[in-house]
Amino acid sequence: MPIDPTRRTLLFAGAAVLVLPRIVAPAAAQTAETTATPLTLAYPRQIGDLTLTAILDGSFSLDQSLIINITPEETAAALESAFLDPGAPIGLGITAHLVQGGGRTMLIDAGAADLFGPTAGRLVSSLAALGVAPGDVDTVLLTHMHPDHIGGMVAADAAAFPNAEVRVHETDLAFWTDEAIASGAPADAQPYFARARRTADLYGDRLAPFAGEAEVAPGVTALPLPGHTPGHAGFRLASGDAQILVAGDAVGLAAVQFGHPGAGLVFDTDPALAASTRTALLDMTATDRMLFTATHLPFPTLGHVVRSGDAYAWAPEQWRYQ
Repeated sequence: MPIDPTRRTLLFAGAAVLVLPRIVAPAAAQTAETTATPLTLAYPRQIGDLTLTAILDGSFSLDQSLIINITPEETAAALESAFLDPGAPIGLGITAHLVQGGGRTMLIDAGAADLFGPTAGRLVSSLAALGVAPGDVDTVLLTHMHPDHIGGMVAADAAAFPNAEVRVHETDLAFWTDEAIASGAPADAQPYFARARRTADLYGDRLAPFAGEAEVAPGVTALPLPGHTPGHAGFRLASGDAQILVAGDAVGLAAVQFGHPGAGLVFDTDPALAASTRTALLDMTATDRMLFTATHLPFPTLGHVVRSGDAYAWAPEQWRYQ
């Protein structure tokens, strides 16, 4: 079911308020040349015996009015410090992560497919360019069930990954597939719930919810990171002495949220919880000097969190050529 990415919608579910994203597809992406020739961008990185490949599914532009718990002046200053135009929408990538090793082929999130317009939906073609067929994927790990993370789970109203087990936090699954919550949502929010329910139906018995800090695959541990959605989670990959934390949408705006971890987005279900989760996450990652990645960080999304005054800064990892 297509989802209109230009609408901003409030969903009331108990005390939680979920505001769905208003995004703007870049004008250049509307050209026939762009849509006819999708760009493949993939960046492999060894994590011990595992290979993690960041795959750019596409991009969108975020209206600055959707940033909350920070003054417009602070936002403008943060953007200027990052050499971004404080008067323009913020460009964000959508990155999925392929994990291979030990005879396993796993995906962390599955991109937006056609749900965010012609600037996204490159995941399957990029997997093909990497020699990975949909049937090769044995596990899909979902950080949460927003459409830019589950869109690629469905193709032609069938399971896009026919052999994959799907792991998702039980709280997120319960929220997005709850027909009572969905029925109380505004009409233009219904497609978000419908897409989550359809995805769950198509994967059926291969949908395996988890709770808490669970080992969801060999060498992969789920880390609850609630706030952005009720059951939002990250995944820690460990192999030998190497590890990386894939943090989903716990941190999304590199130019703003590292320096202002209290700043959130209007579509966080619980902005206060999202902010406290983000602060604790950044503190832990900086302390442990752990390699870090998240869906909407600047591609190829890998780097480190460092302390900067009473907040943090993003230190992108130097591109590794081999």
